[in-house]
Amino acid sequence: MLLKDPPKTAPEWLTPAQAARHLGVTPAMVRYWAKHGRVDCQMTPLGRLIGAESVERLVRARAAGSRDLQEPA
Repeated sequence: MLLKDPPKTAPEWLTPAQAARHLGVTPAMVRYWAKHGRVDCQMTPLGRLIGAESVERLVRARAAGSRDLQEPA
């Protein structure tokens, strides 16, 4: 039997623009964090994808006031 409304789950991967909207930063900052290993990143033929779990981890860290996640000067 097929479900009429399959359960909605959060995506595993986000574009840098989607991740940036969640984090309140620019896509360039998300790419910077990906380059430096602060967020999980997967390269695809169409571009970079950012791990949704690592974005959620950064959202929590930023909410807690973590200073090491600020944009570089």
